Amino acid sequence: MTVSEPTSRAPRPRGSSLAGKAYWAMVRRVTLIAGAIDVGYIVLFAGLGASTLAWINGVSVLLYAAAYALIGRKKNTLALLLIWFEVMAHAALGSLLIGWDSGFHYFLLLFVPAIVVANSRGLAPAIVLGLLAYYLGLKAVCDAVGPLTPLSPAGLRTVFWVHVCLVFAMSASIAAFYRRAILSAERRLVEQAQTDGLTGLCNRLGFQTQAALTLARQPDAGGSAAVLLGDVDHFKQVNDRYGHAAGDQVLIHVARILQSHARQGDVLARWGGEEFLLLMPGCSPEQAEQAAERIRQAVVASRVAVDELELPLSLSLGVACLGPGESLQSAISRADAALYDSKRAGRNRVSRAWPAALPA
Repeated sequence: MTVSEPTSRAPRPRGSSLAGKAYWAMVRRVTLIAGAIDVGYIVLFAGLGASTLAWINGVSVLLYAAAYALIGRKKNTLALLLIWFEVMAHAALGSLLIGWDSGFHYFLLLFVPAIVVANSRGLAPAIVLGLLAYYLGLKAVCDAVGPLTPLSPAGLRTVFWVHVCLVFAMSASIAAFYRRAILSAERRLVEQAQTDGLTGLCNRLGFQTQAALTLARQPDAGGSAAVLLGDVDHFKQVNDRYGHAAGDQVLIHVARILQSHARQGDVLARWGGEEFLLLMPGCSPEQAEQAAERIRQAVVASRVAVDELELPLSLSLGVACLGPGESLQSAISRADAALYDSKRAGRNRVSRAWPAALPA
C-alpha cells in the first residue's frame, strides 16, 4: 500500500544530525580499512627489509583497533585524536625513513574531505590550513634530512605504487560512501516533505505525487477510480474539552482505521485538519460507497481512550468517482461537496456525488 503505518509525533532528524551520523559511520569504516591495510604493510616492509616500518605498522594496527572500539562506544573525540596522531606520525616517520618519494604523505590528503564535511564549529578552514602547513613543513624536513634508512630503487618504486593505488581506492570509497549518504538523506527529506508528521500518512503533497503516479497507471489497469473524503465529526469539541493531545489521539486512531480498510495500491492521506482523503483506483461507484460505509461503521464502533474516558467517534464521508476525462481535483471537489451534504444532513453518514456519466 502507498500508506505507511500511522505513528505518534516524533522530532524529525535535523540535517546536521544526519550529516554527523554519516560522518562517524564513514570514519569507523575507514578506520577498519586502514587497520587492515597496515596488516598488509607489516608483511610488505618485512619483505623489503624495512623492519622499523614493519614495527611502526604493527603499532598502527593497535591504534586503529582502539579508535574503532572508541567510536563504537561513542567516544568519538578520543578516537579522532588517535586517528589523527596515527596518520600524521605514520606519514612523517615513513617519509623520513625511506624518503618523500615513497608517497606516505598522500595519506594526509585524505583528511581534507573529512575535515570539510565535519566542519566542527566552523573551524574547517583553520584546520585545513594547519594541515597544509604540516604537509609543507614535512616536505621541507625530508628535503633537508633525506631518507634515514633508504630502500633500494625497486623497493621504493613498489612502495610508491602501492601508496598511489591505495589512496585512489580509499578516495573512491570515501566519495562513494558520501554519495550514498547524500542520496539516503535526500530520500528521507523527500519522505518527510510528503508525510504528515502526526499520523504517518501522506500529506497533500505526498497524496498528489502518489495519486498522479497511480492514475498514470490507471489506463493499463482498467476500471474507474473513486475518492473518499472523510471528516471527523465534532472534532473541535474534542480539542476544546479534552485538549489537543486528545485530538491528536483521535486523528491517529481514525488514520489507523482508514489504513486497515485501504487496499493495496490505494492512496491515503491526511488532507488537512481532521479531514482524510482516500483514492481507490479500479473501484466502481457501488464498491466505493460500500467501502465508505464500512469505514463509517468501523469508526462508530470504535472508542478512543483519553485519560480514564473512552470517547465515541463518528465520521462523515463524501464519495465521488472520476468521470471520463475528469481531473482528480474536480472529483475531490465533488467529494467535498458530498461531504458537506453529509454534515448538513446530521453527520455520521455517507453522501455521494457521481458525475452525470455514471448511474445515480
